[in-house]
Amino acid sequence: MVLPPLFDPSLEPELGPDDELIDVNAHFVARLAGTGALAALADDYALGRRGGSDPAENRTRALFARAAARVTALVTARGGHAAGRLRAMGMALRLAGEADPALRLAADDVELVDGTTECGADVVLAAQRTELLGPEARWTRAAAPDGRVHLVIETDQQLPAAAVLLEALGPGRVVLCGRFATAHREALRALAPFSAAAGFDDWAPAWRLGEEWSGDGTPVRWVRRAADWRAGAPWAGWLAPDEAAALPAGAWRECRGAALTVARLESWAEVTGADGRRTDLRAVLDAADAADGADGALLRVELLVGAPGVSAEETTGTARSLLSGPGPRLAGLSPFRLPTAGGGAAPQAWNGVPLIRHPAPGHDLPRWDRFSGPGTLDETARTAAIGALNAELGAVADLFPGRFACCALAAPDGTAVWEPSATVVAGEGPGPDGQGPGSFVVNLRTGSAFRLHPKLTPVVERLSSGDTAVLDRISDGARRKLTDRLVQAGVMRRSQ
Repeated sequence: MVLPPLFDPSLEPELGPDDELIDVNAHFVARLAGTGALAALADDYALGRRGGSDPAENRTRALFARAAARVTALVTARGGHAAGRLRAMGMALRLAGEADPALRLAADDVELVDGTTECGADVVLAAQRTELLGPEARWTRAAAPDGRVHLVIETDQQLPAAAVLLEALGPGRVVLCGRFATAHREALRALAPFSAAAGFDDWAPAWRLGEEWSGDGTPVRWVRRAADWRAGAPWAGWLAPDEAAALPAGAWRECRGAALTVARLESWAEVTGADGRRTDLRAVLDAADAADGADGALLRVELLVGAPGVSAEETTGTARSLLSGPGPRLAGLSPFRLPTAGGGAAPQAWNGVPLIRHPAPGHDLPRWDRFSGPGTLDETARTAAIGALNAELGAVADLFPGRFACCALAAPDGTAVWEPSATVVAGEGPGPDGQGPGSFVVNLRTGSAFRLHPKLTPVVERLSSGDTAVLDRISDGARRKLTDRLVQAGVMRRSQ
């Protein structure tokens, strides 16, 4: 079984005793997001071998690459803090793909430079042009030199890599499987090189959190639909409201954490999912609280922005209310996408709001329908609303670093003083602010950085390593000014 990039690195398939996994996704992430690769990226940007014509922008990229390398090294040494590791990975992938002629990468997404993954021709062209996947093609061919293989395509994000690997392996011995391959079988049958595959298999693996991502190493089953749940085993999930409500109350006793995708939240008795269905989640909240013993601790909310008839003001109010409860807290903000209707007549209303679906010619691998409707944000307004909320909440809310399974796990009690996605980076050459060498606090969570006064650098370095007692060694005034600045920048969760 071959798993192409780009897929959630915190998940692994549940395999039978005779199955073998060739995890190309893990190979890809390790190659591009390891500390050595990040250090090399930083050097390339700092020395002008990579990047644009603006030296200050290149120095900034070098600074963030060094910060990502340091965060990765610290998290690996200490264990835990998946968010810091994932944000460092996201920075590595974004920088690694910045100059690629075909693909732009993010921690949990891929965009085509020309076109969309909803168009098969665009996918194939991107696979032919990208310079990012050559090492994975050679590695996979060496790992599976002959015999039948199953290529697992779970999401559209894997499509360019899947096309590259299909060619590398020789399509005549490859069987396509996974959720996306099954859902779009007919379109893929007509699209080379997928059309040359040996066949299709309706099978898709069940998934679990990898041991290194599950907190304590216990196998944790991954649940996206109520039908995925199995009694007697720990589980975590990312669920639509109606799927959460379909779980038996006893399921929540085994839950390690779950995220709910919500498009509109009028009350917990009226929660609307991406498909426009309203669900009463009060019984779910009661069962989750009874299982965990804390108000909303097991559940987080991914809030969709731009649903039909939902204004920016309403979304802002909902996001702010989810910061402090009562009930589940905010996990993150995502753009609303109207699920494609598939076969049959497409509904012309969403949660009672009339809408017009706009055709997208050439989209033979559709997932979403473009639409318009009264009181609905257009794409520009939606992007602006997400940007404004992220700017407002980024430093004060513990939002997920992306749509990763491991993020759904309920956070342990207590809050770290130092933000695990932040670190101190010493610059030997000119700083990104043009003021010469110095040390900077870099926060991968907020994307911000600032220069440290030389006298405070040793204090903040020790604070970032977990030594909070170092604050007792400076004057009250200096301590207050420093902690206020660090809290404002989002690199400390609370002042001391």
